[in-house]
This record gives sequence, structure tokens and C-alpha cells, in this order.
Amino acid sequence: MDITKIIMDQLGENGLSAMAEKIGADKKQTASALEGIMPTLLGAMSNNSQSESGASGLLGALDRDHDGSILDDITGFITGGDNNSGSGILRHVLGDNQSAVEQGLSAKTGLQSNQISSLLTMVAPILMGYLGKQKKQSNNQSGGFDLGGLSSLLGNWAGEADKNTGLDLNDILKVVGGLGGKSSGGLGGLLGNLFK
Repeated sequence: MDITKIIMDQLGENGLSAMAEKIGADKKQTASALEGIMPTLLGAMSNNSQSESGASGLLGALDRDHDGSILDDITGFITGGDNNSGSGILRHVLGDNQSAVEQGLSAKTGLQSNQISSLLTMVAPILMGYLGKQKKQSNNQSGGFDLGGLSSLLGNWAGEADKNTGLDLNDILKVVGGLGGKSSGGLGGLLGNLFK
């Protein structure tokens, strides 16, 4: 499952245009950045949910705050300017290393770090909304939305999203740990271990 394509389809031309306008970039640059952001966030969430407490926290957040209704009017969400939910998600998933991740994605995409930051803040709630909708639809069937399967499910989706991007995200994905990589050298040396 290529979540990047699914989210891009959900965004549509209007949503992508609104996103691009909000960060001051063209649609092509914005779409390219989304290709880097999706596997990065999924990989970080996967690594975060390897512990029982991390998986439980993420599943609880999906149940409480992310039922998928954000997908009904993505453009309205983007133009509405509420960054609080996105900032909260990023604090939980990326922690103190958010700025370093933004710099890494900036280097890959050609966008400024502050543009990447704005995109991350917009994309995180949309991604969580999609995950929440999938969890609700799986209805506790074998969809992977349980304590034991969540990390693997997210890791698989991160790998699929990475495979379909034109960007080389190996160093970033190793740092966030969602694909089982270890931080070493390059950007990894810059970022250190995001999650312990």
C-alpha cells in the first residue's frame, strides 16, 4: 500500500495547491517533499510503536482524536491555519530532533527548513486521520492495528512509500529507525538516535 499516493489522491489538485501556496512553493516541489515526509513520519511512528507503551499511546490517540473526519475537507483544514494538532503529533513522534529532521528533508528536497516544518505540521494530522480511519474500518480484524502488529504494519507502509519516491531517504529512514536501520555517519551522525 502506497500511502503517499493515497494521501495525494485525498489532497487532490485543490489541496496540493493550497499546501503549496501556504508554504510558498510550487506544486511540483511540494509533491516531491510529501514523498519524503510520508515514509519519514511512518518510519518514526513504526519505531515509536515497537514498545507496548508506544503502540498503546498511538492506538489511543487514533481512537481519541483521529477518526478520519479531517479527510472530508482537507483543503479547509490546510487553509484554516490550525497548527496545534500537527505540532503536538510532531513533538511526540520526532521529539527534540524535529529541526534536524527538517534540515535533512530540506537538503533532499530543495525546500527551506521552515517550509518543510510547515508541511510536516499540515501532513501529520492528515496522516493520523488516515490511520484512524483505517483502524476504524479494520474493526479489530487482522488489519495490524493492535499492540503486536502496529509497528510492523507502519514499517511496511514506510518501506513501500520509500520504494516509490524519487528521493534517496536511506539516511533519514535509518535515523528514525522504522525500517530497522541503525544510525551511522552522514545525516545519521548529525541526528543521532531519534528514539531510544
